[in-house]
Amino acid sequence: MKLAVISFTRKGGGLCSFLVEKLRERGEECQGYVQPRFFTGDMRTQKGMNAVTEPVGKWTEQQFGEMDGLIYIGAAGIAVRSIAPFLKDKMTDPAVVVMDERGNFAVSLLSGHVGGANKLAKLAAEICGAVPVITTASDVNGKIAVDVWAASHGFVVGDKKIAKRLAAAALEEEPIGFFCDFPLEEPIPEGYMLNKPERMNVWITMKRTAEEGMLKRLEDEDRVLRLVPKCLTVGIGCRRGIAGEKIKAMVQKVLGGANLEERAVARLASIDRKQTEEGICWLAAHWKVPFLTFSAEELKRVEGIFDESLFVRQAVGTGNVCERAAMLAAGKGARLAAGKQTGDGVAVAVAANHSQY
Repeated sequence: MKLAVISFTRKGGGLCSFLVEKLRERGEECQGYVQPRFFTGDMRTQKGMNAVTEPVGKWTEQQFGEMDGLIYIGAAGIAVRSIAPFLKDKMTDPAVVVMDERGNFAVSLLSGHVGGANKLAKLAAEICGAVPVITTASDVNGKIAVDVWAASHGFVVGDKKIAKRLAAAALEEEPIGFFCDFPLEEPIPEGYMLNKPERMNVWITMKRTAEEGMLKRLEDEDRVLRLVPKCLTVGIGCRRGIAGEKIKAMVQKVLGGANLEERAVARLASIDRKQTEEGICWLAAHWKVPFLTFSAEELKRVEGIFDESLFVRQAVGTGNVCERAAMLAAGKGARLAAGKQTGDGVAVAVAANHSQY
């Protein structure tokens, strides 16, 4: 995690220095911030330690958008007032933990599940010999929260209102229906009923919507929470200089036509001569996914039956870029979920691979 630790007193500064050192030893990317009048001695040469001169609210605003987790060493009220203007959503807010200056307690204050504050509080407590304070209901009652389980598997949580209703049902010890479009390698969580509809249900799928049958009825009644696996690879070929928005529109058209969820896209892929293609690079940055490229020789070795073009082969050395790149980047066990489609100088194909789950 990318972490920032801030303290406000002399004793707190010492704890900040110690915590930053130990977190960095454990491989965390951590920076510590101490008031200038307490920034003395070994802190000046310690890696990751900084003197903070700006107001805590301003510091919080910057860190909130850059860090995965924040640790405030001081009164909980300082942390609460500092983060309040920047709170958005538990799916996107960073983890926030508060520790007292003596290191007695580590309180998970914000984004305990998805953001990882519960885990961070336990880690800080372990390092400092403190007591972790966890207040989320599922943890208190020994339950596995659906958002934690989803995050641990790399699934994107769908409708947040439905997620809240499902979490409440689980806490009331109601059975939860569990449906998945592919086999999972590990057991499903306790209290979830495989392929049995209940009042509230979970459906792991890369589809935008159920098309028919029982799942369609459950979805229409807002009784199913979709968890979206990051399992799609989008292969792209295009003319030079095509705008990113045009490429995005074509990709969305192909995804929509195949009833595939945009949030399931894990990566983009193309031929190596497109490595710096501005439009594709823009889309990868816009969707925050990697962009992988391969040589013509690598693409030609991909096994399968593809929609070949003599013109493309003469231009780039292989008769099909988008399908071959999608399949190669998706990895062993992949299949084409949407074959090659073209428009506005863009060719798009989509490969799916569930094997990582």
